[in-house]
Amino acid sequence: MRRLVVLFLFAVAAFAQTGEFGVFSNSDDVGAPPIHGLATYDDAAQTYTITGSGADIWARADQFHYAWREMSGDFAVSATAKFLTDGIAHRKAVIQLRESLDTDSQHLQLAIHGDGTPSIQFRAAKGETTHTVDFPIEGPGVWRMKLERRGEYVTFWMGKDDAPLRKLGTTITALGSPILVGLGVASHTVEAVNTVEFTNVTVEQLEPAGDLGIFTNSGDVGDPATEGSTEFSDGVYRLTGSGNSMWGATDQFQYIWKEVAGNFTANATLEFEGEGHEHRKAGIMVRQSLDGDSAYGDFVIHGKGMPSIQWRGAKGDDTRTFNLPYDEPGKFRIKLVRRGVRIYAYLSSDGAEPQEIAHTEVSFRGPVLVGLFVSSHDLAATDAVTFTDVSIEMQ
Repeated sequence: MRRLVVLFLFAVAAFAQTGEFGVFSNSDDVGAPPIHGLATYDDAAQTYTITGSGADIWARADQFHYAWREMSGDFAVSATAKFLTDGIAHRKAVIQLRESLDTDSQHLQLAIHGDGTPSIQFRAAKGETTHTVDFPIEGPGVWRMKLERRGEYVTFWMGKDDAPLRKLGTTITALGSPILVGLGVASHTVEAVNTVEFTNVTVEQLEPAGDLGIFTNSGDVGDPATEGSTEFSDGVYRLTGSGNSMWGATDQFQYIWKEVAGNFTANATLEFEGEGHEHRKAGIMVRQSLDGDSAYGDFVIHGKGMPSIQWRGAKGDDTRTFNLPYDEPGKFRIKLVRRGVRIYAYLSSDGAEPQEIAHTEVSFRGPVLVGLFVSSHDLAATDAVTFTDVSIEMQ
């Protein structure tokens, strides 16, 4: 009998394991569910099979089984999840970031439920309740999941069966370093277990973001089909962006930004490179969040040279615009000033000091994102713009 037990332990990695476990280092129950969970790793197939019980990862305390490693800095985690057992519709498989193994720990996770509901869920601080953003139910299937952290920003992707990954969104987290990073399974009941097979699991440490000058982050907003990029060297920003525009009730563009609170003055000189759609856009923007339908105000130059001040007064509203007279494309000095709820636009196209040409009002809550943007107004193309003389002064 002893020989059989030894062979069994050699064949699988059981709960409460420490040491090498594929890309993870440990696995154990969190929150002491009455039915113990189990995690096994097949090195040849590079497959994780995790069985978890527990009331849920929800409210102010969690119960589930977790396979994790400790990480710091920027990273990306990917996995394909397949439920192997029937059960309650809200049983979960997750990629989770967690401050500790305490049952009420701060956490942030990308979850897929048994009924096919994708969710982004988080507990903002130890002992607080859990919050969720749920996406449309797509029904059971095999789910590709990806989570990427860069600084305080975490971005999520999900795809069902053979569909390509789609970006669900980006959020800000107060989770620092080091934190626990891993896969979790909960059955949504203390009387049964839920088993999930995870394949194509990768955990990648990312290189720190390059120097962005006065800004802290860059990336696409609104998940355009063609990814944009940002380069910075010797005081010059070069943004390449795609997307359908900043218009209607949602936006797509490349953005470089920093978070500020209060009043400010932002300056830049911009010039389009090459040809493109006459309504491609570049300029300075203040934005409530990275959501595609966020409230915002901007001062924009179109590819044909037309200046406009645009704004979305509240999340999900339509964009409003005031277009100004123009001559032709060229190099423009622009300035955007925030004073309370008012957004002022200043312009010069002849090298002189920019003069005020328009203003509008947008009410923002708390800190806002301020930066430079580019949108091609064409989903199949990108446009490049150079920005010089860039500054942000707090008032």
